[in-house]
Amino acid sequence: MKNIITLTALIFAAFTGKAQTNGVGIGTSTPTHTLEVNGNMKLSGDLYFENPGNHTGNSADSYLLVRDNSDKILKRYVPATSKYSAINSTVYFISNINTQGLSNFDTGVSATDYYMVIGGFIIRGVNNNSNINLTQPGNTNQYIPQYSCRAFVQNNTWRIEFMPNNGRVFDQNPEIRLSVSVYRRDMLTTVNNTITVDMGANTAGTGSAPAPLLP
Repeated sequence: MKNIITLTALIFAAFTGKAQTNGVGIGTSTPTHTLEVNGNMKLSGDLYFENPGNHTGNSADSYLLVRDNSDKILKRYVPATSKYSAINSTVYFISNINTQGLSNFDTGVSATDYYMVIGGFIIRGVNNNSNINLTQPGNTNQYIPQYSCRAFVQNNTWRIEFMPNNGRVFDQNPEIRLSVSVYRRDMLTTVNNTITVDMGANTAGTGSAPAPLLP
């Protein structure tokens, strides 16, 4: 009971002793908002935002609160000092590649902090030459699929592989343009497991996405 009375008194003192015409200040006598706290705040329960609104200012002056799925801790994300934003879409233009393809290109993107997805690609020859071909092996069954394109993790960074299949090679040094998306891991609330579907040799079907697994 004593603790409740003491806490009530502290809250009352904060709201009455620091109250200004512009709002209420805790640790400041000149609040600029309805409630301004100058200092650290510790919250042991839940935090709800009824109407958080939209930030219309410069992103360099703003922070985002995100929950890190690795340790379940609410952390501050600063866009201005981050290497990458929450969601990035970019094109990798890689030229003068060996005719055998690209086996291990290190993007330098941390696999601890980010996911990487390759959305598509364009292949050209030297100086954007569209007349580029693959050598044809004797067995025609090896023609398709022609390429393998994937992002994978090695030594904690994302790597890119783009290679012809079945021992085939390009007839000239290729250039590739890869459409790549990078996502901050702590900005994704859920990551679903692999979705497996047996089509039973049919060309069309229906399915339903599973409910997301909460972290």
